[in-house]
Amino acid sequence: MRPDEYIAFDATALADLVRRGEVSPAHLTEAAIERIDALNPQLNAVVETAYASARTAALAAGRSAPLAGVPFLAKDMNIAVTGLHLTASCRWLAQLPAATADDTLATRWRAAGLTILGRTNTPEFAGEFVTEPTWRGATANPWDLRRSPGGSSGGSAAAVAAGMVPMAHGTDSGGSIRVPAAACGLVGLKPSRGLVPVGPHQDELAGGLDCEHVLTRTVRDTALMLDLTAGPDAASRTPSRRPGGAYQAALGFPVPPLRIGLTLEAPGGMRPQPQIAAVALQAAAALEAAGHRVSEFVFPASAEIGTPAALVWMTATAEEIDHYRARVGRPPAAHELEALTWACIELGRRSTAIDYARARRALTLATVEMAGLFEGFDLLLTPTTSALPVLTGSIDGRTSAFDLARWNAESYGYAPYTEIFNVAGQPAISLPLGESSDGLPIGIQLAAPLGSDGLLLAVAAWFEQAMPWAERQAGLRRRYADRAKRMG
Repeated sequence: MRPDEYIAFDATALADLVRRGEVSPAHLTEAAIERIDALNPQLNAVVETAYASARTAALAAGRSAPLAGVPFLAKDMNIAVTGLHLTASCRWLAQLPAATADDTLATRWRAAGLTILGRTNTPEFAGEFVTEPTWRGATANPWDLRRSPGGSSGGSAAAVAAGMVPMAHGTDSGGSIRVPAAACGLVGLKPSRGLVPVGPHQDELAGGLDCEHVLTRTVRDTALMLDLTAGPDAASRTPSRRPGGAYQAALGFPVPPLRIGLTLEAPGGMRPQPQIAAVALQAAAALEAAGHRVSEFVFPASAEIGTPAALVWMTATAEEIDHYRARVGRPPAAHELEALTWACIELGRRSTAIDYARARRALTLATVEMAGLFEGFDLLLTPTTSALPVLTGSIDGRTSAFDLARWNAESYGYAPYTEIFNVAGQPAISLPLGESSDGLPIGIQLAAPLGSDGLLLAVAAWFEQAMPWAERQAGLRRRYADRAKRMG
């Protein structure tokens, strides 16, 4: 399979070709490697490759697995993968050895038939809505190389959008799957809390705010991956079990008339740029035309969770640094951590156990009141971000010029809609429902009650037909294929 043919298919379609014997896993692996090698010098999306082990796995692969032979990339965060390093884009961790065993989620990736080709870029300890780590350098947004692909799963988003792989791993503690999905024109689901395992070595990453899943081009790929990876592991403290019906099967279910809540105002009062607002209103109008009842809602005051959520995830980062001291064998030097990471350490040092418990109490109140909000609505609709993809360098969490108050204002000014659903544990998805006047993608977020991932995916699949995005995505991949040919 030629690379320009490979980029035309999503993961589900590639696996179908493998099952029918029309292409081999080895051919898919070679096409993906050629795409990565051709495009990564421009995008800096992939920071570690494992081509030799991927080729070996592809030659040994059968054809019966649900995603047999499909190329895949793992984010450099959270999940250990045999043969790959896990550094969180931190220079201090650069010398740690590669993993010798897979974490639970990586085991499920392999059982699904995925061929793991390497690691994708992330900001240091996945702490930002942009992907510009000092050690690895910035990842460029394929839609506009001057802009960020979002964060913290920006490397994965750029790789999928440009056509390196059809899907890639993402983590989401405050919007880190959904924000890059919006910035790169992709589908990005944060599943219900506890649905996809994060262990076994930690049961509450980022203080319980983290969820693991993927970035994809199609809703069916997102749903299939949830079918293949959902279910708790032995360390899960709040395990969420999948319902009797499969998530991919839910895509074909008729969607009954729903009560849709719409708002353009984020917790804290931020509102979106006009072009983003227009796409959100267009999505609401499409739902109304389909027979759903759309009415406005207001986030409860408790949903303004910036301060307590920051204490929880920042102190979790501080604890992670403390955990790694023994493995590295020494504390980090001043130049080995970025400014935001040092701010996490300082917050951890000065916070008491009572401060932490008070923050958790505030997040519990927000969770309760967000659950109450869904008593009047089946789904909520918001923008994913308030602004179009930001210029690289415009949000600084790295340098001596860093200021935490300014960083908070800039970061949550860009992405104020997503973190509340990490706090409440509810599933939320970003869909690429529009584009700006200068061709940048615009993402719209849908959220559902805890455990209603199937309903959320069914509505997402309806949007894929009602407000399709496939041709916009394909046009971008073709541009990069043509560029690679000229450079080759």
